[in-house]
Amino acid sequence: MRGPYSDYAAPPIYVTREPTGPRPGVRFSRQELFQLGVAILALSAALTIANAMASRGHPASELPLRLVLWFSTALVAVASGVGLHEISHKIVAQRYGHWAEFRYSLRGLAMSFVFAFFGFLIGAPGATMVSGYVTRDQNGRISAAGPMSNLVIGTSFMLVAAAIVRTSSLTNFLAAFVTSILVNAWYLNVILAGFNMIPIMPFDGSKVWAWNKAVYGGILVLALALYLSGIYLGITAI
Repeated sequence: MRGPYSDYAAPPIYVTREPTGPRPGVRFSRQELFQLGVAILALSAALTIANAMASRGHPASELPLRLVLWFSTALVAVASGVGLHEISHKIVAQRYGHWAEFRYSLRGLAMSFVFAFFGFLIGAPGATMVSGYVTRDQNGRISAAGPMSNLVIGTSFMLVAAAIVRTSSLTNFLAAFVTSILVNAWYLNVILAGFNMIPIMPFDGSKVWAWNKAVYGGILVLALALYLSGIYLGITAI
């Protein structure tokens, strides 16, 4: 309980812990891991439904196997494209000493399922929340980390898929299955890299544009180059 104000009393002193700077490593809370896992699984399920609705007409006997294939490819694509995208934001933010954790959006995930029944996917699974004194430069770098991770991951998937296409027969079920996973992951990462660069809030592109327009343009060029490279290598025909 505070005492009465007095002109003769010294003002209160607030003692806070001095900032120690960024600590090495990535720190996750249980709540964050749970919500990130829910978002990835829910979005993977919605993408599976979208594929099923867009591929109606196949024999009913093939549906169980197709659902397994669709969910497997969706899970890898979403975990790499969305999960690692958000973790990249988190890593850069924590390196600057800020609090950063992913939080899902139940409304956005619900929207994903609604659109999935129409055969396509639109949704907002959530976002990485950052707290602290974030400068414009820091905000730009934190935002750019997500699309850049998609470009790196997408390139890796594309190169491995292209290598499999050129060294094995796709009539082999295992080769075709693995290649399908790689191609879908490549494609989703390319889409996310480009889509997130829309220069309006709340997309990453708005913050990257405000920070460094050269970096903004470079990410767009790389996203387009990655997509055209996949077409050139022939992996989209699988």
